[in-house]
Amino acid sequence: MSEIDRQVVEDKLFEDCAPRPLAEQISPQLADAAMRRYETRRMPPGLFHSAWNHVEYAINELDDRELIQYYFDIAHMLLGNIMQHADSTEDLRLGALTLGSYMPLLMRRATGETVSDEDCEGVYKSLGSALQYQRPLSIEEPPQWRMAEVAVLCLSARMKRPDLLLYPASPREEQSAKKKFNHDSYFYTGQDKLPIQQKLVPTQKVYDECITILTLNPIIEKASKVTQLHSGETLAEKVNYLLSLVIADANNHDLTRSEYKFLNFMTEAVAAHHAGLTSRAPVRRSA
Repeated sequence: MSEIDRQVVEDKLFEDCAPRPLAEQISPQLADAAMRRYETRRMPPGLFHSAWNHVEYAINELDDRELIQYYFDIAHMLLGNIMQHADSTEDLRLGALTLGSYMPLLMRRATGETVSDEDCEGVYKSLGSALQYQRPLSIEEPPQWRMAEVAVLCLSARMKRPDLLLYPASPREEQSAKKKFNHDSYFYTGQDKLPIQQKLVPTQKVYDECITILTLNPIIEKASKVTQLHSGETLAEKVNYLLSLVIADANNHDLTRSEYKFLNFMTEAVAAHHAGLTSRAPVRRSA
């Protein structure tokens, strides 16, 4: 491929795909160009893009299991470099840990294998450990937004249902040329995605009708009201309270009956977004 053709392909990476499709759905040329675009980067943001691009290339392009494993191994190495790099931010480290938690499931997608309930449980425990590893939670310290995003991913994995599991969007998927198509996670149907945009509080931003908004703070407030648990006064306190329960539950620490009820309410609320998209009845999880 000539340099001009390469540039044309690279430019297409930034076209509006409304919303940008799954790795399985992009052209092999785009998957290859994306991987090559970042493969020489050495700083953490570039390493993060490169790790995702290697995973998406393997999902999109390869049928040989050994080659798929090879590209996933490279992605693992890049994530390790992010964790060890002195210039990595907490946000990037948590992003690396999140991708690492989903790698076994993405590997199954690449090889055409079925994701199991046990796989979902593995994601839940891995994400819970990632949140715990990232830093001790302080109620006086506002949580990172990515930590709140990961908490929602945890809640979806807690259902132990592959059809109700939210996947994190890759950097390629996450941002569109038109902001109304932006999304940060999605339910995977096996053939397509049901895109979700997470918000802490209600937003005035307008998204396309294909994007479902999941607003966290009202769900926390309703869970607090239903369980009569005080999750905090400020937004930071409320999110930190949710994070503390997710971390405790994912790491098999004892919770009170009310705390389990709080988590179950939050879990069912996330699942309800899937039910609303697929016209299914809400799914309930017993304590």
